[in-house]
Amino acid sequence: MADKKVIKFFANWCGPCKIYAKTWEKVEAENNSDDIEFISINIEDDNTGYTTRFKIRSIPTTVLLQGDEVLDQKSGQLNKEELLQFINK
Repeated sequence: MADKKVIKFFANWCGPCKIYAKTWEKVEAENNSDDIEFISINIEDDNTGYTTRFKIRSIPTTVLLQGDEVLDQKSGQLNKEELLQFINK
């Protein structure tokens, strides 16, 4: 079971989200740790309740969880280096 969850909130119509998706997919593919779970949530189809729980108001937004505790939350696109730093807090 993953120790940390990193969640990306997006929408299909969002231009910055489409650009960020490429970086996200690269980092996820290169991740060799079973301790990190990557989750992508389309805010328009969210059946998890996370969009409401984390009060997502702008996209893309990335949230880092450890258990139920929010370690960090950041709005906007992250480049590869920023995303790696965000995950490794």
